Amino acid sequence: MPALKNITLRPVAAGEEGALAQLFQLYCHDNAAWSGEDVLADGRYDVCNAGLAEYVHAPGHTAVWIEADGALAGFFITEPGMAGTLAVQEFSDFFILRKYRRQGLALEVVRRVLLDSDTTWLVAMFHADAAANAFWRQAFARLPFARVEPWQDAGLPQFQLYLLKPAA
Repeated sequence: MPALKNITLRPVAAGEEGALAQLFQLYCHDNAAWSGEDVLADGRYDVCNAGLAEYVHAPGHTAVWIEADGALAGFFITEPGMAGTLAVQEFSDFFILRKYRRQGLALEVVRRVLLDSDTTWLVAMFHADAAANAFWRQAFARLPFARVEPWQDAGLPQFQLYLLKPAA
């Protein structure tokens, strides 16, 4: 597959929430093997489009399109959170369409978003998601984070959590 030449990150604008909800269905499908989520009677995963739209535009939250060579290639969502008493920004949902995987796109997004900030980030992946765990291990090894620290949350036993501090 040819290398991607132009990667653009742009906020999901008001009125684009329907497209985000559609891609979120694909994201849920990819995660169903380890999340255990079933589709509802209407054939969709349990994602409330109106709730998703409200959530991504809430204060402190961001929803961002990932475009590759002018085409929609995925999205990510961030939200404020806490790790114990430490305020963090959670890189909570991250999805790259299959066509664009294994081309360095996800690593470039992480570099641009997480390393180009002074925020402590929280990332979570399902323990059973081998591909996500492998990706993040590679990202931790290849990118110059000042700190990568495992984090435990008894309320989220299904997730492997990490606190990330960008390099100063």
